[in-house]
Amino acid sequence: MENTLNEARRAIRSNPKLVGVVSREVEGELHLFRGDDLFVRLLPGDREGAWRMEYFRNRESWECLDFTGTLKECIEFLSENEHYLFWEG
Repeated sequence: MENTLNEARRAIRSNPKLVGVVSREVEGELHLFRGDDLFVRLLPGDREGAWRMEYFRNRESWECLDFTGTLKECIEFLSENEHYLFWEG
């Protein structure tokens, strides 16, 4: 998981739209934070190297995103769909 966490951190640092986003490993999941606020978690998928995402909707519950991809693809998806980077409401 250490290699995966480092890969996520490199991908986040290389993307200017993700300034201020921090990643942490929590029980086999990758959690993405902005400040102290957790907003997305990446969960290992069914196949090797695949991840699925959930975001914390309105600070109340996790909602599954209809997207599965490599770690890099997930981070690119977040940067291209910026509304997932911020709280709703």
